[in-house]
Amino acid sequence: MSDSPVIEARAARPGFDRPVLGPLSLAVPGGARWALTGPNGSGKSLLLKCLTGQARVHGGRLTTAPGTRISLLAQDHPRPYPWPLSGHDWFRAMGTRVPEHPRIRALLRRRLDQLSGGQWQLLRLASVLAPVEAADRDTGRPHLVLLDEPANHLDAEVRADAVELITALPASATLVMTSHDDELLGTLGVERHPLQDYLDAHD
Repeated sequence: MSDSPVIEARAARPGFDRPVLGPLSLAVPGGARWALTGPNGSGKSLLLKCLTGQARVHGGRLTTAPGTRISLLAQDHPRPYPWPLSGHDWFRAMGTRVPEHPRIRALLRRRLDQLSGGQWQLLRLASVLAPVEAADRDTGRPHLVLLDEPANHLDAEVRADAVELITALPASATLVMTSHDDELLGTLGVERHPLQDYLDAHD
């Protein structure tokens, strides 16, 4: 783990049209495995959206290390209907490398509209994580992986595969995830960080 932060917030006030969270101050070191925890609506997903430019910071600052690559698994992502795409078609359209994983390769041969919710979530997770391993060869740029509730829709059939994909992340990559799934967090062995601990109530 690096001493240099990949994410740094100083009195940041995330929001959309107006600030709805903060002031928030934290530093996530490179190579960390963090899980942001807290109740629904506490701002965990909002923070991830700020890091990807989908939400704004209205005061203070929220920065990532120079040159950081960011990969995001959003909480919800509809399938590309109405086109009868296979998993291979979808990966090819995104320019994503196909991972060396037996279940993923089997799912890629099927049409997306014929997958279960858990199978679709597993493919989405693979599409986010597969480029990280390839990019790890570019040692000059840190890689930040953001997973927003990755256990959503996962069933028993694919849950172990999802854990395998996440734990296979290169040590140099930084993982920040949100989850209410205590069993998943325990299996992954990530550090749990309640978001409330980083809010300054005295500002």
